[in-house]
Amino acid sequence: MKKLLGEFGTYQKYLFVVLMVFCMFLTFVYFSQTFITVLPTEYWCKIPQVEGMTNEQLRDFMIPSIKKVPYEGHHLSYSRCWMYDVPVDKAVSAKQPDENWPMKQCSDWYFKLTSSDMTYLSIAAEQRWVCDEAYKATLAQSIFFVGSIFGGLIFGWMADKYGRVPVLIGTNLMGFLGGLCTLYISEFWHFCVCRFVVGLAYDNTFVIAYILVLEYVGPQWRTFTANMSFGTFYTLGAISMPWMAYGIADWKTFTVVTTVPLISVLFAPLIIPESIRWLISMGRIDKAMKILERIEKVNKKVVPPDIYDNFLEDCRKTASTLASETHTIADLFKTRRLRRITILLTLTWGIIQMSYDGHIRCLDSLGMDVFTTFTIASATEFPSELLIIYTLDVLGRRWTLFASVVLSGLFSLAAACFSVGIVFASFAICGRFFINVASNIAMQYAAELLPTVVRGEGVAFIHVLGYVTSIFSPFIAFSSRIMYNMPMIILGMICVFGGILCLFLPETLMEQLPQTLLDGEIFGIDQSFWETPFTKKKPLEPKGHHLHAKRAASRPDMLRSSMISGRKGNVRRYGEVKRRASQVPSPTKPSASTR
Repeated sequence: MKKLLGEFGTYQKYLFVVLMVFCMFLTFVYFSQTFITVLPTEYWCKIPQVEGMTNEQLRDFMIPSIKKVPYEGHHLSYSRCWMYDVPVDKAVSAKQPDENWPMKQCSDWYFKLTSSDMTYLSIAAEQRWVCDEAYKATLAQSIFFVGSIFGGLIFGWMADKYGRVPVLIGTNLMGFLGGLCTLYISEFWHFCVCRFVVGLAYDNTFVIAYILVLEYVGPQWRTFTANMSFGTFYTLGAISMPWMAYGIADWKTFTVVTTVPLISVLFAPLIIPESIRWLISMGRIDKAMKILERIEKVNKKVVPPDIYDNFLEDCRKTASTLASETHTIADLFKTRRLRRITILLTLTWGIIQMSYDGHIRCLDSLGMDVFTTFTIASATEFPSELLIIYTLDVLGRRWTLFASVVLSGLFSLAAACFSVGIVFASFAICGRFFINVASNIAMQYAAELLPTVVRGEGVAFIHVLGYVTSIFSPFIAFSSRIMYNMPMIILGMICVFGGILCLFLPETLMEQLPQTLLDGEIFGIDQSFWETPFTKKKPLEPKGHHLHAKRAASRPDMLRSSMISGRKGNVRRYGEVKRRASQVPSPTKPSASTR
Protein backbone atom coordinates (compact mmCIF):
# COMPACT_ATOMS: atom_id res chain seq x y z
CA MET A 1 0.00 0.00 0.00
CA LYS A 2 2.83 2.44 0.82
CA LYS A 3 4.41 1.87 -2.59
CA LEU A 4 1.12 2.70 -4.28
CA LEU A 5 0.54 5.81 -2.14
CA GLY A 6 4.16 6.98 -2.40
CA GLU A 7 6.95 6.15 0.06
CA PHE A 8 8.23 9.71 0.35
CA GLY A 9 5.79 11.90 -1.52
CA THR A 10 4.49 15.38 -0.80
CA TYR A 11 2.55 14.21 2.25
CA GLN A 12 5.56 12.50 3.82
CA LYS A 13 7.75 15.53 3.14
CA TYR A 14 5.15 17.68 4.85
CA LEU A 15 5.27 15.41 7.92
CA PHE A 16 9.08 15.57 7.83
CA VAL A 17 8.90 19.37 8.17
CA VAL A 18 6.25 19.13 10.93
CA LEU A 19 8.64 16.93 12.86
CA MET A 20 10.98 19.92 13.18
CA VAL A 21 8.50 21.64 15.51
CA PHE A 22 8.34 18.72 17.93
CA CYS A 23 12.11 18.27 17.81
CA MET A 24 12.48 21.89 18.94
CA PHE A 25 10.04 21.15 21.77
CA LEU A 26 12.28 18.26 22.84
CA THR A 27 15.32 20.54 23.11
CA PHE A 28 13.26 23.07 25.11
CA VAL A 29 12.19 20.42 27.61
CA TYR A 30 15.55 18.63 27.84
CA PHE A 31 18.07 21.48 27.91
CA SER A 32 16.23 24.36 29.56
CA GLN A 33 17.43 23.57 33.10
CA THR A 34 21.04 23.82 31.96
CA PHE A 35 20.58 27.52 31.22
CA ILE A 36 18.27 28.48 34.07
CA THR A 37 20.65 27.03 36.69
CA VAL A 38 24.05 27.82 35.14
CA LEU A 39 26.40 29.91 37.31
CA PRO A 40 29.10 32.41 36.35
CA THR A 41 32.63 31.06 36.48
CA GLU A 42 33.67 33.77 38.93
CA TYR A 43 31.81 34.40 42.17
CA TRP A 44 32.92 34.87 45.76
CA CYS A 45 31.69 35.93 49.18
CA LYS A 46 29.91 39.25 49.18
CA ILE A 47 32.06 41.93 50.81
CA PRO A 48 30.87 45.29 52.20
CA GLN A 49 31.65 48.08 49.75
CA VAL A 50 34.54 50.44 50.40
CA GLU A 51 34.58 53.78 48.61
CA GLY A 52 37.14 53.90 45.84
CA MET A 53 37.64 50.12 45.64
CA THR A 54 36.20 47.66 43.15
CA ASN A 55 34.82 44.23 44.04
CA GLU A 56 37.91 42.60 42.51
CA GLN A 57 40.23 44.73 44.67
CA LEU A 58 38.27 43.88 47.79
CA ARG A 59 38.38 40.20 46.83
CA ASP A 60 42.18 40.26 46.80
CA PHE A 61 42.16 41.38 50.43
CA MET A 62 39.20 39.52 51.89
CA ILE A 63 39.09 36.17 50.05
CA PRO A 64 41.68 33.48 50.91
CA SER A 65 43.66 31.52 48.37
CA ILE A 66 42.15 28.27 47.08
CA LYS A 67 45.15 26.48 48.59
CA LYS A 68 44.05 27.44 52.11
CA VAL A 69 40.54 25.96 51.95
CA PRO A 70 39.06 22.50 51.26
CA TYR A 71 38.88 21.53 47.58
CA GLU A 72 35.95 23.30 45.93
CA GLY A 73 35.98 21.71 42.46
CA HIS A 74 37.29 24.65 40.41
CA HIS A 75 40.59 26.07 39.25
CA LEU A 76 40.31 29.70 40.28
CA SER A 77 43.07 31.13 42.43
CA TYR A 78 40.69 32.14 45.22
CA SER A 79 37.93 30.52 47.25
CA ARG A 80 34.28 30.76 46.26
CA CYS A 81 32.96 29.73 49.66
CA TRP A 82 35.25 31.24 52.33
CA MET A 83 36.32 34.72 53.39
CA TYR A 84 38.54 36.17 56.10
CA ASP A 85 36.68 36.86 59.32
CA VAL A 86 38.20 40.29 59.92
CA PRO A 87 36.83 43.81 59.52
CA VAL A 88 37.12 45.11 55.97
CA ASP A 89 38.96 48.24 57.15
CA LYS A 90 41.63 46.12 58.81
CA ALA A 91 42.07 43.99 55.69
CA VAL A 92 42.30 47.01 53.42
CA SER A 93 44.77 48.81 55.67
CA ALA A 94 47.09 45.82 55.45
CA LYS A 95 49.32 45.74 52.40
CA GLN A 96 48.42 42.10 51.79
CA PRO A 97 46.13 39.54 53.48
CA ASP A 98 47.54 37.58 56.38
CA GLU A 99 47.10 33.83 55.91
CA ASN A 100 46.77 33.46 59.67
CA TRP A 101 43.59 35.52 59.80
CA PRO A 102 40.54 33.49 60.87
CA MET A 103 38.14 32.44 58.13
CA LYS A 104 34.38 31.90 57.89
CA GLN A 105 32.00 30.51 55.29
CA CYS A 106 30.01 32.83 53.06
CA SER A 107 26.43 33.81 53.83
CA ASP A 108 25.96 35.77 50.60
CA TRP A 109 27.78 35.98 47.27
CA TYR A 110 28.83 38.39 44.58
CA PHE A 111 28.45 37.02 41.02
CA LYS A 112 30.66 38.54 38.35
CA LEU A 113 28.77 38.98 35.07
CA THR A 114 30.71 39.54 31.85
CA SER A 115 29.95 39.33 28.13
CA SER A 116 32.58 36.61 27.73
CA ASP A 117 31.11 34.35 30.42
CA MET A 118 27.65 34.98 31.90
CA THR A 119 25.36 37.90 31.17
CA TYR A 120 22.54 37.13 33.63
CA LEU A 121 21.79 35.72 37.06
CA SER A 122 20.17 32.28 36.90
CA ILE A 123 17.70 30.85 39.38
CA ALA A 124 20.61 29.02 41.04
CA ALA A 125 22.39 32.35 41.60
CA GLU A 126 19.26 34.07 42.87
CA GLN A 127 18.46 31.23 45.26
CA ARG A 128 22.14 30.92 46.26
CA TRP A 129 22.48 27.23 45.29
CA VAL A 130 26.25 27.35 45.62
CA CYS A 131 28.93 25.91 47.90
CA ASP A 132 27.20 23.72 50.51
CA GLU A 133 23.91 23.98 48.61
CA ALA A 134 25.33 23.38 45.14
CA TYR A 135 23.84 19.89 45.17
CA LYS A 136 20.33 21.33 44.78
CA ALA A 137 20.54 21.96 41.03
CA THR A 138 21.98 18.46 40.60
CA LEU A 139 19.22 16.89 42.67
CA ALA A 140 16.56 18.77 40.71
CA GLN A 141 17.96 17.39 37.45
CA SER A 142 17.77 13.85 38.84
CA ILE A 143 14.16 14.47 39.87
CA PHE A 144 13.53 15.47 36.26
CA PHE A 145 14.56 11.97 35.19
CA VAL A 146 12.42 10.41 37.91
CA GLY A 147 9.51 12.21 36.29
CA SER A 148 10.65 10.83 32.92
CA ILE A 149 10.32 7.27 34.25
CA PHE A 150 6.74 7.84 35.35
CA GLY A 151 5.96 9.75 32.17
CA GLY A 152 7.31 6.97 29.98
CA LEU A 153 5.19 4.37 31.74
CA ILE A 154 2.00 6.42 32.08
CA PHE A 155 1.96 8.04 28.65
CA GLY A 156 3.12 4.83 26.96
CA TRP A 157 0.07 3.05 28.36
CA MET A 158 -2.19 5.98 27.45
CA ALA A 159 -0.86 6.06 23.87
CA ASP A 160 -1.91 2.43 23.38
CA LYS A 161 -5.32 3.02 24.94
CA TYR A 162 -6.35 6.50 23.77
CA GLY A 163 -4.20 7.07 20.67
CA ARG A 164 -0.93 8.75 19.79
CA VAL A 165 -2.15 12.26 18.98
CA PRO A 166 -4.11 12.84 22.25
CA VAL A 167 -1.07 11.72 24.26
CA LEU A 168 1.21 13.92 22.15
CA ILE A 169 -0.99 16.86 23.15
CA GLY A 170 -1.04 15.82 26.79
CA THR A 171 2.73 15.45 27.14
CA ASN A 172 3.47 18.84 25.61
CA LEU A 173 0.85 20.51 27.78
CA MET A 174 2.47 18.87 30.79
CA GLY A 175 5.80 20.42 29.77
CA PHE A 176 4.06 23.78 29.35
CA LEU A 177 2.47 23.57 32.81
CA GLY A 178 5.71 22.60 34.57
CA GLY A 179 7.74 25.27 32.78
CA LEU A 180 5.23 28.02 33.47
CA CYS A 181 5.00 27.17 37.17
CA THR A 182 8.80 27.45 37.43
CA LEU A 183 8.44 31.22 37.12
CA TYR A 184 6.69 31.43 40.47
CA ILE A 185 8.84 29.25 42.71
CA SER A 186 10.08 30.54 46.06
CA GLU A 187 11.39 27.35 47.65
CA PHE A 188 13.64 24.56 46.45
CA TRP A 189 10.91 21.94 46.73
CA HIS A 190 8.73 24.08 44.45
CA PHE A 191 11.46 23.86 41.82
CA CYS A 192 11.72 20.06 42.28
CA VAL A 193 7.98 19.64 41.74
CA CYS A 194 8.17 21.71 38.57
CA ARG A 195 11.11 19.68 37.26
CA PHE A 196 9.22 16.46 37.99
CA VAL A 197 6.22 17.70 35.99
CA VAL A 198 8.44 18.78 33.07
CA GLY A 199 10.16 15.39 33.31
CA LEU A 200 6.80 13.68 32.78
CA ALA A 201 6.77 15.25 29.32
CA TYR A 202 10.27 14.14 28.35
CA ASP A 203 10.78 12.69 25.78
CA ASN A 204 7.26 11.90 24.64
CA THR A 205 7.00 15.51 23.47
CA PHE A 206 8.95 14.34 20.42
CA VAL A 207 9.14 10.54 20.30
CA ILE A 208 5.42 10.01 19.69
CA ALA A 209 5.48 12.40 16.72
CA TYR A 210 8.73 10.80 15.55
CA ILE A 211 7.17 7.32 15.52
CA LEU A 212 4.04 8.61 13.80
CA VAL A 213 6.03 10.16 10.96
CA LEU A 214 8.14 7.03 10.48
CA GLU A 215 4.95 4.99 10.18
CA TYR A 216 3.91 6.95 7.09
CA VAL A 217 7.32 6.78 5.37
CA GLY A 218 8.23 3.87 3.09
CA PRO A 219 10.93 1.37 4.13
CA GLN A 220 13.48 2.71 1.64
CA TRP A 221 13.23 6.21 3.16
CA ARG A 222 12.89 5.21 6.80
CA THR A 223 16.60 5.26 7.66
CA PHE A 224 17.03 8.66 5.99
CA THR A 225 13.97 10.12 7.70
CA ALA A 226 14.83 8.69 11.12
CA ASN A 227 18.41 9.92 11.14
CA MET A 228 18.23 13.15 9.15
CA SER A 229 15.15 14.47 10.94
CA PHE A 230 16.68 13.96 14.37
CA GLY A 231 20.20 14.85 13.28
CA THR A 232 19.15 18.08 11.58
CA PHE A 233 16.35 19.42 13.75
CA TYR A 234 17.71 18.28 17.11
CA THR A 235 21.11 19.74 16.28
CA LEU A 236 19.61 23.07 15.23
CA GLY A 237 17.50 23.21 18.39
CA ALA A 238 20.41 22.32 20.67
CA ILE A 239 22.76 24.82 19.01
CA SER A 240 20.22 27.64 19.28
CA MET A 241 19.46 27.10 22.98
CA PRO A 242 22.64 28.60 24.50
CA TRP A 243 22.48 31.69 22.32
CA MET A 244 18.81 32.22 23.05
CA ALA A 245 19.72 32.22 26.75
CA TYR A 246 22.75 34.45 26.16
CA GLY A 247 20.78 36.96 24.08
CA ILE A 248 17.71 37.07 26.34
CA ALA A 249 19.93 37.34 29.45
CA ASP A 250 17.10 36.68 31.90
CA TRP A 251 16.18 33.22 33.13
CA LYS A 252 12.49 34.01 33.56
CA THR A 253 12.09 35.42 30.06
CA PHE A 254 14.08 32.49 28.67
CA THR A 255 11.72 30.10 30.48
CA VAL A 256 8.72 31.82 28.93
CA VAL A 257 10.25 31.70 25.44
CA THR A 258 10.99 27.97 25.73
CA THR A 259 7.67 27.10 27.41
CA VAL A 260 4.87 29.04 25.69
CA PRO A 261 5.47 27.46 22.23
CA LEU A 262 4.50 24.06 23.68
CA ILE A 263 0.87 25.16 23.90
CA SER A 264 0.70 25.26 20.10
CA VAL A 265 0.42 21.44 20.29
CA LEU A 266 -3.34 22.03 20.63
CA PHE A 267 -3.32 22.32 16.82
CA ALA A 268 -1.71 18.88 16.44
CA PRO A 269 -4.95 17.10 15.35
CA LEU A 270 -5.08 19.49 12.40
CA ILE A 271 -1.50 18.97 11.24
CA ILE A 272 -0.53 15.39 12.08
CA PRO A 273 -2.57 12.20 11.49
CA GLU A 274 -3.34 9.48 13.98
CA SER A 275 -1.46 6.19 13.71
CA ILE A 276 -3.12 3.97 11.09
CA ARG A 277 -1.80 0.88 12.86
CA TRP A 278 -3.37 2.00 16.13
CA LEU A 279 -6.67 2.78 14.42
CA ILE A 280 -6.70 -0.68 12.85
CA SER A 281 -5.84 -2.36 16.14
CA MET A 282 -8.76 -0.52 17.77
CA GLY A 283 -11.15 -1.49 14.96
CA ARG A 284 -11.52 2.10 13.71
CA ILE A 285 -10.88 1.08 10.13
CA ASP A 286 -13.10 3.73 8.48
CA LYS A 287 -10.97 6.54 9.93
CA ALA A 288 -7.79 4.75 8.82
CA MET A 289 -9.17 4.54 5.28
CA LYS A 290 -9.92 8.28 5.26
CA ILE A 291 -6.29 9.03 6.15
CA LEU A 292 -5.11 6.79 3.31
CA GLU A 293 -7.44 8.57 0.90
CA ARG A 294 -6.03 11.92 2.04
CA ILE A 295 -2.46 10.70 1.41
CA GLU A 296 -3.52 9.45 -2.03
CA LYS A 297 -4.95 12.86 -2.88
CA VAL A 298 -1.97 14.90 -1.60
CA ASN A 299 0.61 12.64 -3.28
CA LYS A 300 -1.47 12.65 -6.50
CA LYS A 301 -1.57 8.88 -6.70
CA VAL A 302 -4.33 6.56 -7.88
CA VAL A 303 -4.94 3.34 -5.99
CA PRO A 304 -7.24 0.80 -7.70
CA PRO A 305 -10.45 0.07 -5.76
CA ASP A 306 -9.67 -3.64 -5.56
CA ILE A 307 -6.44 -2.82 -3.69
CA TYR A 308 -8.46 -0.86 -1.13
CA ASP A 309 -10.88 -3.79 -0.81
CA ASN A 310 -8.03 -6.23 -0.18
CA PHE A 311 -6.41 -3.84 2.29
CA LEU A 312 -9.72 -3.40 4.10
CA GLU A 313 -10.10 -7.15 4.42
CA ASP A 314 -6.54 -7.47 5.73
CA CYS A 315 -7.24 -4.71 8.26
CA ARG A 316 -10.24 -6.60 9.62
CA LYS A 317 -8.19 -9.77 9.95
CA THR A 318 -5.35 -7.85 11.59
CA ALA A 319 -7.70 -6.20 14.06
CA SER A 320 -9.13 -9.60 14.95
CA THR A 321 -5.65 -11.10 15.35
CA LEU A 322 -4.36 -8.24 17.49
CA ALA A 323 -7.40 -8.45 19.71
CA SER A 324 -6.58 -12.09 20.48
CA GLU A 325 -2.83 -11.59 21.10
CA THR A 326 -1.69 -12.10 24.65
CA HIS A 327 2.06 -11.50 24.45
CA THR A 328 3.58 -9.36 27.22
CA ILE A 329 7.01 -8.04 28.04
CA ALA A 330 7.38 -10.90 30.53
CA ASP A 331 7.76 -13.25 27.55
CA LEU A 332 11.18 -11.73 26.90
CA PHE A 333 12.46 -13.23 30.16
CA LYS A 334 11.00 -16.74 29.90
CA THR A 335 13.67 -18.34 27.71
CA ARG A 336 17.43 -18.32 28.13
CA ARG A 337 18.82 -16.65 25.00
CA LEU A 338 16.02 -14.11 24.63
CA ARG A 339 16.37 -13.23 28.32
CA ARG A 340 20.13 -12.75 27.89
CA ILE A 341 19.63 -10.51 24.83
CA THR A 342 17.04 -8.40 26.65
CA ILE A 343 19.25 -7.94 29.72
CA LEU A 344 22.28 -7.07 27.57
CA LEU A 345 20.26 -4.51 25.60
CA THR A 346 18.94 -2.98 28.82
CA LEU A 347 22.39 -2.70 30.40
CA THR A 348 23.97 -1.35 27.23
CA TRP A 349 21.26 1.27 26.66
CA GLY A 350 21.37 2.31 30.31
CA ILE A 351 25.14 2.86 30.16
CA ILE A 352 24.88 4.77 26.89
CA GLN A 353 22.06 6.99 28.13
CA MET A 354 23.86 7.73 31.41
CA SER A 355 27.07 8.58 29.53
CA TYR A 356 25.23 10.73 27.00
CA ASP A 357 23.55 12.82 29.67
CA GLY A 358 26.71 12.81 31.78
CA HIS A 359 28.67 14.46 28.99
CA ILE A 360 25.97 17.13 28.71
CA ARG A 361 26.06 17.87 32.44
CA CYS A 362 29.87 18.18 32.37
CA LEU A 363 29.91 20.94 29.74
CA ASP A 364 30.12 23.72 32.33
CA SER A 365 33.31 22.27 33.86
CA LEU A 366 35.48 21.92 30.75
CA GLY A 367 37.40 25.15 31.29
CA MET A 368 35.49 27.19 28.68
CA ASP A 369 32.26 29.16 28.87
CA VAL A 370 29.20 26.90 28.80
CA PHE A 371 27.65 28.65 25.79
CA THR A 372 30.60 27.85 23.52
CA THR A 373 31.17 24.31 24.76
CA PHE A 374 27.46 23.51 24.56
CA THR A 375 27.34 24.75 20.96
CA ILE A 376 30.41 22.78 19.87
CA ALA A 377 29.26 19.62 21.65
CA SER A 378 25.75 19.88 20.18
CA ALA A 379 27.18 20.39 16.71
CA THR A 380 28.57 16.83 16.90
CA GLU A 381 25.01 15.45 16.64
CA PHE A 382 24.70 16.04 12.90
CA PRO A 383 28.00 14.47 11.76
CA SER A 384 27.31 11.52 14.05
CA GLU A 385 24.05 10.94 12.18
CA LEU A 386 25.83 11.18 8.83
CA LEU A 387 28.44 8.69 10.00
CA ILE A 388 25.68 6.24 10.91
CA ILE A 389 23.87 6.65 7.59
CA TYR A 390 26.99 5.81 5.58
CA THR A 391 28.55 3.11 7.77
CA LEU A 392 25.85 1.25 9.68
CA ASP A 393 24.68 -0.86 6.74
CA VAL A 394 28.29 -1.63 5.80
CA LEU A 395 29.98 -2.35 9.13
CA GLY A 396 26.93 -3.76 10.89
CA ARG A 397 25.38 -2.86 14.25
CA ARG A 398 27.38 -4.99 16.66
CA TRP A 399 30.93 -3.90 15.90
CA THR A 400 29.93 -0.32 15.12
CA LEU A 401 28.19 0.02 18.49
CA PHE A 402 31.15 -1.59 20.23
CA ALA A 403 33.63 0.76 18.55
CA SER A 404 31.62 3.93 19.22
CA VAL A 405 31.03 3.20 22.91
CA VAL A 406 34.64 2.13 23.56
CA LEU A 407 36.04 5.12 21.64
CA SER A 408 33.85 7.44 23.72
CA GLY A 409 35.28 5.83 26.84
CA LEU A 410 38.87 6.07 25.62
CA PHE A 411 38.53 9.75 24.72
CA SER A 412 36.99 10.43 28.14
CA LEU A 413 39.88 8.68 29.85
CA ALA A 414 42.32 10.62 27.67
CA ALA A 415 40.67 13.88 28.75
CA ALA A 416 41.18 12.87 32.38
CA CYS A 417 44.95 12.82 31.78
CA PHE A 418 45.08 16.59 31.12
CA SER A 419 44.41 19.64 33.23
CA VAL A 420 41.32 21.75 32.53
CA GLY A 421 41.76 23.66 29.28
CA ILE A 422 41.45 23.37 25.52
CA VAL A 423 42.97 19.87 25.33
CA PHE A 424 40.77 18.59 28.16
CA ALA A 425 37.68 20.05 26.47
CA SER A 426 38.66 18.69 23.03
CA PHE A 427 38.99 15.11 24.22
CA ALA A 428 35.76 15.38 26.22
CA ILE A 429 33.86 16.66 23.16
CA CYS A 430 35.28 13.78 21.08
CA GLY A 431 33.91 11.46 23.75
CA ARG A 432 30.54 13.20 23.35
CA PHE A 433 30.67 12.68 19.56
CA PHE A 434 31.10 8.92 19.82
CA ILE A 435 28.46 8.54 22.52
CA ASN A 436 26.11 10.40 20.13
CA VAL A 437 26.86 7.73 17.54
CA ALA A 438 26.28 4.95 20.06
CA SER A 439 23.01 6.43 21.28
CA ASN A 440 21.56 6.58 17.78
CA ILE A 441 22.63 3.02 16.97
CA ALA A 442 21.47 1.45 20.22
CA MET A 443 17.72 2.06 19.94
CA GLN A 444 17.62 0.91 16.32
CA TYR A 445 19.60 -2.18 17.34
CA ALA A 446 17.13 -2.95 20.13
CA ALA A 447 14.16 -2.62 17.78
CA GLU A 448 15.80 -5.07 15.37
CA LEU A 449 16.74 -7.70 17.96
CA LEU A 450 13.43 -7.93 19.79
CA PRO A 451 10.67 -10.09 18.22
CA THR A 452 7.87 -8.24 16.47
CA VAL A 453 5.17 -9.56 18.79
CA VAL A 454 6.72 -7.77 21.78
CA ARG A 455 8.84 -5.17 20.01
CA GLY A 456 6.85 -2.11 20.98
CA GLU A 457 6.63 -2.97 24.66
CA GLY A 458 10.22 -4.22 24.75
CA VAL A 459 11.73 -1.10 23.23
CA ALA A 460 9.64 1.10 25.54
CA PHE A 461 10.77 -0.94 28.54
CA ILE A 462 14.45 -0.57 27.61
CA HIS A 463 13.96 3.12 26.85
CA VAL A 464 12.36 3.83 30.22
CA LEU A 465 15.12 1.99 32.09
CA GLY A 466 17.55 4.37 30.42
CA TYR A 467 15.93 7.13 32.47
CA VAL A 468 16.76 5.19 35.62
CA THR A 469 20.48 5.33 34.90
CA SER A 470 20.17 8.98 33.83
CA ILE A 471 19.21 9.80 37.42
CA PHE A 472 22.87 9.25 38.32
CA SER A 473 24.41 11.31 35.52
CA PRO A 474 24.03 14.70 37.28
CA PHE A 475 25.85 13.25 40.28
CA ILE A 476 28.62 11.97 38.02
CA ALA A 477 29.09 15.56 36.82
CA PHE A 478 28.88 16.77 40.42
CA SER A 479 31.82 14.50 41.33
CA SER A 480 34.12 17.13 39.79
CA ARG A 481 33.94 18.80 43.23
CA ILE A 482 35.88 15.84 44.58
CA MET A 483 38.41 15.73 41.76
CA TYR A 484 38.25 17.78 38.56
CA ASN A 485 38.68 14.76 36.25
CA MET A 486 36.52 12.32 38.23
CA PRO A 487 33.51 12.61 35.82
CA MET A 488 35.70 11.76 32.82
CA ILE A 489 37.22 8.79 34.64
CA ILE A 490 33.78 7.44 35.58
CA LEU A 491 32.33 7.99 32.10
CA GLY A 492 35.38 6.43 30.48
CA MET A 493 35.32 3.29 32.59
CA ILE A 494 31.60 2.59 32.24
CA CYS A 495 31.75 3.16 28.46
CA VAL A 496 34.56 0.65 28.01
CA PHE A 497 32.56 -1.84 30.07
CA GLY A 498 29.41 -1.11 28.06
CA GLY A 499 31.28 -1.54 24.78
CA ILE A 500 32.42 -5.01 25.80
CA LEU A 501 28.81 -5.96 26.59
CA CYS A 502 27.84 -5.07 23.00
CA LEU A 503 30.00 -7.88 21.63
CA PHE A 504 27.76 -10.49 23.27
CA LEU A 505 24.79 -9.42 21.13
CA PRO A 506 24.07 -11.04 17.75
CA GLU A 507 24.49 -9.09 14.49
CA THR A 508 21.32 -8.04 12.62
CA LEU A 509 22.86 -6.78 9.37
CA MET A 510 21.60 -8.81 6.37
CA GLU A 511 19.51 -10.98 8.67
CA GLN A 512 15.76 -11.45 8.53
CA LEU A 513 14.51 -9.96 11.78
CA PRO A 514 12.72 -12.11 14.36
CA GLN A 515 8.94 -12.13 14.19
CA THR A 516 7.90 -14.66 16.83
CA LEU A 517 9.28 -15.45 20.28
CA LEU A 518 10.84 -18.58 18.82
CA ASP A 519 12.58 -16.50 16.16
CA GLY A 520 13.98 -14.28 18.90
CA GLU A 521 15.18 -17.24 20.91
CA ILE A 522 17.23 -18.79 18.08
CA PHE A 523 18.24 -15.53 16.36
CA GLY A 524 21.99 -15.40 15.77
CA ILE A 525 22.61 -18.87 17.16
CA ASP A 526 24.81 -19.71 14.14
CA GLN A 527 27.00 -16.59 14.55
CA SER A 528 30.48 -16.79 16.03
CA PHE A 529 31.86 -14.29 18.54
CA TRP A 530 34.52 -12.87 16.20
CA GLU A 531 32.32 -12.80 13.11
CA THR A 532 32.12 -9.53 11.18
CA PRO A 533 30.24 -8.52 8.01
CA PHE A 534 33.54 -8.91 6.14
CA THR A 535 34.44 -12.36 7.45
CA LYS A 536 30.95 -13.84 7.42
CA LYS A 537 30.76 -16.73 5.01
CA LYS A 538 28.13 -16.60 2.30
CA PRO A 539 25.49 -19.23 3.04
CA LEU A 540 25.30 -22.13 0.60
CA GLU A 541 22.14 -22.47 -1.50
CA PRO A 542 20.00 -25.38 -0.28
CA LYS A 543 19.49 -28.24 -2.70
CA GLY A 544 16.25 -30.12 -2.98
CA HIS A 545 14.32 -28.12 -0.39
CA HIS A 546 12.87 -24.66 0.15
CA LEU A 547 13.95 -23.73 3.66
CA HIS A 548 15.96 -20.72 2.58
CA ALA A 549 14.60 -17.69 4.41
CA LYS A 550 14.71 -15.55 1.28
CA ARG A 551 12.44 -17.92 -0.68
CA ALA A 552 8.69 -17.65 -0.61
CA ALA A 553 7.89 -21.12 0.66
CA SER A 554 5.08 -22.48 2.76
CA ARG A 555 6.41 -24.09 5.91
CA PRO A 556 5.32 -24.96 9.43
CA ASP A 557 5.26 -22.23 12.05
CA MET A 558 8.14 -23.85 13.95
CA LEU A 559 10.48 -23.45 10.97
CA ARG A 560 9.38 -19.91 10.13
CA SER A 561 12.60 -18.54 11.58
CA SER A 562 14.84 -15.63 10.79
CA MET A 563 17.86 -17.84 10.07
CA ILE A 564 19.17 -18.24 6.56
CA SER A 565 19.57 -21.94 5.97
CA GLY A 566 22.01 -23.73 3.72
CA ARG A 567 25.10 -24.03 5.91
CA LYS A 568 26.52 -27.24 7.26
CA GLY A 569 25.01 -26.45 10.62
CA ASN A 570 21.41 -27.01 9.48
CA VAL A 571 21.09 -30.30 11.35
CA ARG A 572 22.33 -28.74 14.60
CA ARG A 573 20.18 -25.63 14.24
CA TYR A 574 16.93 -27.42 13.52
CA GLY A 575 17.64 -29.77 16.38
CA GLU A 576 18.00 -26.67 18.52
CA VAL A 577 14.68 -25.38 17.17
CA LYS A 578 12.89 -28.56 18.23
CA ARG A 579 14.53 -28.54 21.65
CA ARG A 580 13.64 -24.91 22.37
CA ALA A 581 10.18 -24.92 20.84
CA SER A 582 8.80 -26.30 24.06
CA GLN A 583 10.37 -23.45 26.05
CA VAL A 584 8.51 -20.71 24.19
CA PRO A 585 5.08 -19.84 25.58
CA SER A 586 2.22 -20.41 23.18
CA PRO A 587 0.56 -17.14 22.00
CA THR A 588 -2.87 -18.70 22.57
CA LYS A 589 -2.07 -20.10 25.97
CA PRO A 590 -0.17 -17.46 27.87
CA SER A 591 -0.56 -19.26 31.17
CA ALA A 592 1.20 -22.42 30.02
CA SER A 593 4.26 -23.27 32.08
CA THR A 594 7.68 -22.93 30.52
CA ARG A 595 10.98 -24.37 31.51
